[in-house]
Amino acid sequence: MHSWLRNAAIHAGCATAACTPYVAHAQSQSQKLVLYGVIDLSIAGISSQEQGTSISMQSGVQSGSRWGLRGTEDLGSGWRANFNLESGILATNGRSAQGGRLFGRAAWVGLSGPIGELRLGRQTSASSATLAEFDPFLASYLNTGAQTDLLPFNANRADNMVSYWTPSWNGWRAGADYSFDYDSAGGFATDTSNKLAGAAVVYEQDAYAMTLTHERAHWAENTPQAQAMAAQGAARQPYSTTAAVRATWEALTVYAAWSWIRHGSTIPAVPSPGQQAYFPDSTVHGLLAGLTWRVGAGSVMASWQASVPQNDGALAAANATHHQQVYSLGYTHELSKRTGVYAIAGYLRGAWDDPSWHQTQYAVGLRHRF
Repeated sequence: MHSWLRNAAIHAGCATAACTPYVAHAQSQSQKLVLYGVIDLSIAGISSQEQGTSISMQSGVQSGSRWGLRGTEDLGSGWRANFNLESGILATNGRSAQGGRLFGRAAWVGLSGPIGELRLGRQTSASSATLAEFDPFLASYLNTGAQTDLLPFNANRADNMVSYWTPSWNGWRAGADYSFDYDSAGGFATDTSNKLAGAAVVYEQDAYAMTLTHERAHWAENTPQAQAMAAQGAARQPYSTTAAVRATWEALTVYAAWSWIRHGSTIPAVPSPGQQAYFPDSTVHGLLAGLTWRVGAGSVMASWQASVPQNDGALAAANATHHQQVYSLGYTHELSKRTGVYAIAGYLRGAWDDPSWHQTQYAVGLRHRF
């Protein structure tokens, strides 16, 4: 880190606590502070039956535009204190993302050591943080990513969360989390605050990996989520289970995943096009097959995914049991270690309530990391 930035960080700490030469020395010897970020902008188009064709500038197609601070302090005996503050940015206009939160992507502090890592604060759930690595489009790139039809791939960020990950043992590791107040709307009271809980088990080697994840939400009575669920037919609590694998042979990596979703999405604020966020007593299966092919400084990405509602519950009553399929193709090219360009295209065919519905998306963009 540049000396001026390190000194600025130390002086910022002095504004709220007594600052001594020893603290400055500790900053340089046992602490590490990193300022980082991503600026991602593209020209994107969308063509759908409802709105026709439109072209606009989009922020965060490949990676959400952001800036952040992460740091660690050596506590000795293999233990470290860690933190992360990460702010999402709409680079098209400079405003904050995640509903205007200052640190909407992450705001947590934790401890790591010989028995694993514990984190407290706003963070991504264990399930969705794990699954992004099992999609050639990294659960991103507009609707070409697996989050469109395999809903658990969405980045599910929760307030007031405690999470724990075990150390890796012969390639195995596991994590679990629990949010006491998912969206900071209920003040922790059991009957007014939404909850989120999840877990993931991962086995990873150099050439292959697999994971099994589970996530469930509890919508408290009289919250907007509970009322929306009841309006669809019954008060139910959504949950999902996902299994995913990937394998690499030299330049080729292949991916496959399956998800089982019951009662609705655990992230109803981010509905996929052609679907419903709440479907009490209904089951939806998600399927994915994809690949990444590295070619020099570039990578070709391709995937097929499908959303398959079952003939039960609220979806059956609404005749919303038609399949949806998404065909995606993309290319990324690294101009340097920090700067790259990309192009993607995706075609969605079929809404749950209309088998003839379709939508096309495409984008060409530039991403810089610092």
